Amino acid sequence: MDNRKIFTEALLGLLFVILSTVLLVYEGFKENDNLARTETEQLAVSIETGASLYGGACAECHGIDGKGGIGAPFNEAHFFDLGPEGRMAELGWGGTLEDFIIATVSGGRPLSTRPGLYPGKGEGYAMPAWAEQFGGPFRPDQIRDLAKFIQNWEAEATGQAMIARSPLVPPEDDPLLAGRIVFNSLGCPACHTIEGVSVGPVGPELTNIATVAATRVEGMTAEEYIHESIVDPAAFISPDCPTGPCADPTIMPLTFAEQVTEEQLASLVLYLLSLE
Repeated sequence: MDNRKIFTEALLGLLFVILSTVLLVYEGFKENDNLARTETEQLAVSIETGASLYGGACAECHGIDGKGGIGAPFNEAHFFDLGPEGRMAELGWGGTLEDFIIATVSGGRPLSTRPGLYPGKGEGYAMPAWAEQFGGPFRPDQIRDLAKFIQNWEAEATGQAMIARSPLVPPEDDPLLAGRIVFNSLGCPACHTIEGVSVGPVGPELTNIATVAATRVEGMTAEEYIHESIVDPAAFISPDCPTGPCADPTIMPLTFAEQVTEEQLASLVLYLLSLE
């Protein structure tokens, strides 16, 4: 009788141990799932925060979609190519891509590495330092958020995913505001100064462009001159640019007409014509 009791208790104990082990393993798998889900959620928050920071600090030079302007593009295969022909190898960078982004954003660049294509903002530097430790406005966690957002372009840049972007929808009841939206979206404030609107050190000042444009090229109206300056900027170099970056006919991108619709281009010209 005692032996049977001992056997039963031992069996029950063994079953309890087995059941406890199974439960622990199950909970362990659940915890791994929870950790993975939490990590994904945190990454999403980081990317969202980085997107907000990018829009306010980086888009005017590097483009709202990361395809470049006066600053180099991020949303391109070359940037994400980690092989011998990629951007990291071109610069001799031996660390990770994320570390490269963090280092560049933190300390900025006194000189552009490709001045013929992406001259930067000028005024003694190509790109300002953004990290607090170098006099910029961003904390280390914000710099990391920016890096996460920029890296999130990899799938699109390498052709693994196609991102459909909605075109700008100008407000029908305010054509001048529509033109200003296009002006900002193309990154024009990074190069051109408009009193009370933007301070751009690279291109000619546009504060009174509607008045000045009519005197630029004989036989061309102000509207025709402004339109040509946007779609074919090398056709006429402003006398306001005898030297310096804006005297270079390649300094202004030649692709603006491809980035907006005819209606948006017309609204941009209309906005500039209002600057008298």
